[in-house]
Amino acid sequence: VRGPDLRFIAGASFGVPIFFDIDRDVVRPGADMYGWLGLDIGWIVFAAGFGASWNPINFDRVPGGEGLGRSPMTRLYLSPEIRLQVPNAKAVLPYLSGAFDANWWKHREVQVTSCNVWYCNTGARFQFAPGFTGKVGMGIKAGKRIYLDVGMKYSFTGAGNFFDSTRWWLTPFLGFMYRSDPG
Repeated sequence: VRGPDLRFIAGASFGVPIFFDIDRDVVRPGADMYGWLGLDIGWIVFAAGFGASWNPINFDRVPGGEGLGRSPMTRLYLSPEIRLQVPNAKAVLPYLSGAFDANWWKHREVQVTSCNVWYCNTGARFQFAPGFTGKVGMGIKAGKRIYLDVGMKYSFTGAGNFFDSTRWWLTPFLGFMYRSDPG
C-alpha cells in the first residue's frame, strides 16, 4: 500500500484589489502582493501565506478631508489556506481554495501620541479585522516544475476594529507557482 505523493509547493502573485459598494472617486483600485508555501498531497494542498495590499484613498473627495490629497489604505494579512486541485492534468492545474484572513488595516490616521514644547509625534496604527478569501485559479505549466498562476480572489473583511461594516472586494491576479517532484 502506497501513501499519497507529497510535494512542496509555493507561489507568489500580484493582483489588483477592487472594492465593491464604494465611491470609485474615493477608493481606487490598488495593488496586492501575496506569497505562500504549502504541502501538496495530490488533490489537497495545505498552505500558509503572507500578503500586503494598497488602495489609494482620495481624501479630497471625502467631506472634511479637503486638502489632504491621496494616501494609501494598507492591508497586511496572514492566510492559512486549504486548496482543492485537479493534479492529473498535464498542461494545467485548476484549483479552488478557501482561506481565513487575519487582516491588519491602516490608512492616513493622524493621532497626537506625545507632545511637549520641543516636538510632537504623530502616527497611524494597524487595526485588526478578520476575513475570508475564496480563490479560483489555474496553473498553466511553463516548465518542468514552474506554472503561470492566473485567477481571481473574492475577499471580505468583517467590521473588526477598522471598518464599521463588512467590506467586499475582488482581486484578479497573475503569478507563478513552483511544484516539486513527488518525494
